[in-house]
Amino acid sequence: MPLKEFAQKNNIKILNFPELDEIDEQTAFKTVKDNFERISKIAPEFEMTVQAKEFGQEQKKGARRQHEVHWRVITPKKRNVATSTEWNFISALQESGKELLREILKASEKK
Repeated sequence: MPLKEFAQKNNIKILNFPELDEIDEQTAFKTVKDNFERISKIAPEFEMTVQAKEFGQEQKKGARRQHEVHWRVITPKKRNVATSTEWNFISALQESGKELLREILKASEKK
């Protein structure tokens, strides 16, 4: 599993990710890796956490469940957070990752 190996190697906390098929695993890996590399260029020192939460009706069999993904990046000067909720886990991961990058870029431009 390249995502878990990459996360451990770069000290990224990946919490509560759902079981992913091979294609979604590759997409999740690429999303996390790309965001990590872009943030590394802006802020050399940071802690990253990506946490997923699944919610919906558990009593109904076959009911769709929504996915909420939180990205947190803590630098020595600022804490950046982005959240997205989607029916598709990968969409939520990518959207919240884009939002986090926008927030970090905006904060770095203010310097």
